[in-house]
Amino acid sequence: MVKMFQEPNLILDSFKNGDRQAFELVYIEHFEKLCTYLLNYTQDREVIQDIVQDTFVKLWTDCRKITITSSLKSYLYKSVYHNYIDYYRSSQKKVTTLESYYHSALIRLSETDEDYQELQLKKLDACIAQLPPKCKEVFVATKLSGMKHKDVATLLRISLKTIEGHTRKAYGFIRNCIK
Repeated sequence: MVKMFQEPNLILDSFKNGDRQAFELVYIEHFEKLCTYLLNYTQDREVIQDIVQDTFVKLWTDCRKITITSSLKSYLYKSVYHNYIDYYRSSQKKVTTLESYYHSALIRLSETDEDYQELQLKKLDACIAQLPPKCKEVFVATKLSGMKHKDVATLLRISLKTIEGHTRKAYGFIRNCIK
């Protein structure tokens, strides 16, 4: 038979004294509400239930040590929120670490795999060969030969804007071609 507590302070006092029925009442009354509250922060229902469950486990194991200065309800909402923030930070660190490892592995792979580098250079050469004649001429002169735009413009008798246009077009074409 479940005891009925009219006063929130009585529930809290009974709960802090180890009354399992008081804890069950608090759990039943607040579990779903706390889960609904966390929907504001994440849609992952498993994560939400785990966080709320962990909050109640900690509440039960530390019930004699916990000092609640406001209401129990307020304490529960703050605890669930802080536990979610801890979970979020932890998961973000894991994602950042995994991305860093992945990026490092790709860089090492591309730096050490000579066949891959050679293949990429062949692709680049093939893409440059497919450029329209004038675009190819400008691109080779400015980017591969290292000539200044002004000198190429004078040599080919075209404007600086045309040089920039051909260069931009070449980069776009090569980017798409290599993919």
